[in-house]
Amino acid sequence: MTDSSSIVIRNGTIVDGTGNEPYEADLLIEQGHITEVGRGIKTGARAIEAEGSLVTPGWVDIHTHYDGQLTWDPLLRPSCWHGVTTAITGNCGVGFAPVRPGAHGLLVEMMESTEDIPARCLEESIKWDWETFPEYMDSVSSGQYALDIGLQVSHAALRYYVMGQRGADNEPATYDESKEMARLTAEAIEKGAVGFSFSRTKAHTYRDGWQPGTLSDLAELKPIASAIAGVGGAPMMFSPRGVTGLFPDERSGEIELAAELSTTAKGPVMMCLIQHSHDPQEWQWVLDLMSSKRSTGAQVFAQVTGRSIVTLGSFSTKFNPFMHSSAWESLADLPYRDIAKKISEDSELRAKLIADADSTRDIWQTRKFFEKTTYPLVPFGENSPNYEPSESIAEISARSGIPALEVMMDVLCSNEGMGILNYPHYNYADRDLGAVREMLLHPRTRLGLSDAGAHLETLSDASLFTFMLTHWARDREEGIPLSSVVKMMTSEPADMFGLSDRGRIAPGLRADINVIDYSNLDVGIPWLENDVPAGGSRLLQKPNGYKHTFVSGIETFRDGEATGELPGRLLKRGESS
Repeated sequence: MTDSSSIVIRNGTIVDGTGNEPYEADLLIEQGHITEVGRGIKTGARAIEAEGSLVTPGWVDIHTHYDGQLTWDPLLRPSCWHGVTTAITGNCGVGFAPVRPGAHGLLVEMMESTEDIPARCLEESIKWDWETFPEYMDSVSSGQYALDIGLQVSHAALRYYVMGQRGADNEPATYDESKEMARLTAEAIEKGAVGFSFSRTKAHTYRDGWQPGTLSDLAELKPIASAIAGVGGAPMMFSPRGVTGLFPDERSGEIELAAELSTTAKGPVMMCLIQHSHDPQEWQWVLDLMSSKRSTGAQVFAQVTGRSIVTLGSFSTKFNPFMHSSAWESLADLPYRDIAKKISEDSELRAKLIADADSTRDIWQTRKFFEKTTYPLVPFGENSPNYEPSESIAEISARSGIPALEVMMDVLCSNEGMGILNYPHYNYADRDLGAVREMLLHPRTRLGLSDAGAHLETLSDASLFTFMLTHWARDREEGIPLSSVVKMMTSEPADMFGLSDRGRIAPGLRADINVIDYSNLDVGIPWLENDVPAGGSRLLQKPNGYKHTFVSGIETFRDGEATGELPGRLLKRGESS
């Protein structure tokens, strides 16, 4: 008799998340947990044949901004399609709790200005049935999701709650205010918050200044770190000054601050790290200094991503090179296929769009950028995205003799108007991803920065995890071993957040599992979907190759399609499933 509540995955190639070499085995799932791993498991459970496929733990994404999307998209697309089974929200110091009654407008504005999530979408979709952080966790707990959610305490919201307008205006916190923020943080972590996030980068602007908390110093943050230590510890994450090409004289101070907070909190502190064109080797200096702090007992890590940080431009995204032409007004509301058709059929229209773009000097993706080798505007690929192309638009133009704007127009009109231009802001100063590879392999880094749920119409970086497999483990000549890539996406992030029940394939752990057709895995081409509340849009990106995804032993996706099951829950620090 077949046991319908149990599943055995047979003959798969197990990549167990520890960094060990892959091996062939069966995997038995019972009551939401892995109960046996080995060859020839004898069981009456329903069988899934996985010969030739990878069997891995589900991916753990530690840097998402699904705070708002939780309220209207239980699948949490597109992360659910890309094998993510655990997502951590509340990053970069922005979030929605705690909040005084009727005071949520400022939190919505902060999320819009920092993470480019439209305020109208958030206003329409969020119920605001909480005030305190524990009440916020209760609200999230009442939902059903396709994957597990972990919540961090966000400093900007906390500061505004405690200090009111003074907190929003970045005035210094008093001793009593710092103590109150510390008390509330400890309360939230005791109730299950998985971490604390803040931002000090002056790149995060808000209204006519910076995001609340940007100017907060050690006197304000250290009591919070001490309170975190007092309740058993939790990671702290922040966006620093000085390592994004802005205010480089402040960069060493950020690492010193991170080390002090880590020592006080008795836990890890992560700061975002990218390569920028102003100082393409700075990241090496930062990692060397981080490594030197290890001797002091500080656990300081850089959170890095696996590819360039980009803005995507097309006929259907928020930006494109021709959008400021007066001729664009007649095209703006048309589907991308119709835009491409009109341009291809009307030579005068095409010429007008190109001439207007040629006269523009200070907008996204025009001459200001594509003539600079440090900002290599590149075509994205028609059938499969290319995040490390061999030629930029400028180089294609020089080789072909076709003016750059003509090349750009041809790219956008390709693939029935779905062509995409890729402008890599960061991690591409060397015109390749070599620096990214070195960052990923450094012992003081952890994979993150997917920004899933943010920047809805300009990027789709939730696909990072599939890209890690296709680009780094499978396709790139100088890549990264498959077992190392899987470890970066599973046990390392799980351990960082104290999630001891996931991130590895071993008996007794949660059955968060992906079964992947590795040979045919593809990241997919992004498209714009008009499914955001209040009439908004977002870029989605769906891969090919995920055969099965399980969350707590329940199959959530089969061959890329939702099964209708929503076993995801609010995970709480210190709890095991």
